[in-house]
Amino acid sequence: MKTSDHIVHGGGWVQRKSVGRPKARLFGILALVWLGVCVAVSAPFWLDSWPPTFSGAEWLSLLLMLPEPVFLVLAIRFALTEQPRSITEHVPNPDHDLRKLY
Repeated sequence: MKTSDHIVHGGGWVQRKSVGRPKARLFGILALVWLGVCVAVSAPFWLDSWPPTFSGAEWLSLLLMLPEPVFLVLAIRFALTEQPRSITEHVPNPDHDLRKLY
């Protein structure tokens, strides 16, 4: 069969339109993922007592926890102010069946 032949008339992908807030979704997901990073790097602070002086590891932990409030504020801001947009998504064709001869 030649590569120029296309036998996917009824198969493949279909386009679906949905409405959403992509920036709010992006920063919400970033905030959730970074929350896991913050919990992991904050272990020295809640396992031991608060250190009287900070070593390089504690400064790095604090530096890695810094973006979390920024992500949270941006997620809330975009959830409240961003206008919903029409998003075109490609989804698998629900009518596609390999047993059919297209």
